[in-house]
Amino acid sequence: MNGSARTGTHAPSGWTPWGLQGGSSGSQDLPTLSVGGPSESRPLEKGLFAERYVLRRVIGSGGMGTVYQAWDELCGQSVALKVLEATGPRNPGAQERFRREAKLARRISHPNVARVFELGSAQGRSFLTMEYVEGEDLRTLLAREGSLSAVRAARLAVEVCAGLEAAHHASVAHRDLKPANVLVERGGRVVLTDFGIARALEDSPEEGLTRIHGLVGTPQYMAPEQLTEGKVDGRTDLYAVGLLLYEMLVGQPAFAQSTSLKAAFERMGAPPPDPRDRREVPAELAQVVRGCLAVSPAERPANARAVTRTLEAWLTGERV
Repeated sequence: MNGSARTGTHAPSGWTPWGLQGGSSGSQDLPTLSVGGPSESRPLEKGLFAERYVLRRVIGSGGMGTVYQAWDELCGQSVALKVLEATGPRNPGAQERFRREAKLARRISHPNVARVFELGSAQGRSFLTMEYVEGEDLRTLLAREGSLSAVRAARLAVEVCAGLEAAHHASVAHRDLKPANVLVERGGRVVLTDFGIARALEDSPEEGLTRIHGLVGTPQYMAPEQLTEGKVDGRTDLYAVGLLLYEMLVGQPAFAQSTSLKAAFERMGAPPPDPRDRREVPAELAQVVRGCLAVSPAERPANARAVTRTLEAWLTGERV
């Protein structure tokens, strides 16, 4: 997660730090797989936290904790403050995952990735602060507008890929890219968040969170190799890019019925869905979707930059 650098106009249905999905007000997000049950969440009272942050409002909550909009009195700016709630024997790895989130997220410095500022503890709770983004997540945008124009969808996908390129360059795979984790700022900037189940690409499978904490991710947006082998690299995130682009072009998820793990496994044997089967879509963009959704990672684009080049060539009218 690059935390929940959440939005100014939308309160998300749940906080999805390292594969946990909690419920709160607002539209419900898809479930995220996790190991271990949630613990009781004790929201902080309004006031000064950690002798620095003035709490404004809750902007997300879940089984592992709560995200607040807060005012940083030291720096004089709004931040998203994530407070870890779930600790103890029911969630023995909570502190480890919380620190890992901050460590991996801080590797990435790019306008299309929410920045993490501080990791600390106060009042017996661990917390981190990150960039506060004024806008809404892509899930909310699509729920309101339905399908987007081909040009707008391509431009948003270019910025998603730019953020992923920076993450992959820093040797970090997101592993849970979905509309709820893509923020669209009021000015149009796209910001990737929630690197909470991200894994350092140099980790061996035995060292990564996949083996230690079980299968994590959102079934509807998981790549085949995540489901079958737990293997993750940059091309795993490109699979999710294909799903995002499909959803933006069509207005509906590519695998609308694959919200359960069983359904996700069942659709693995099917050919990559073509958005043109459901809506008139430029052939070049449909080809990008199908390429990203190849079952074998070897058949997908080599990296996020390759997807960006194809999309930019189409946007500028160059030959792809």
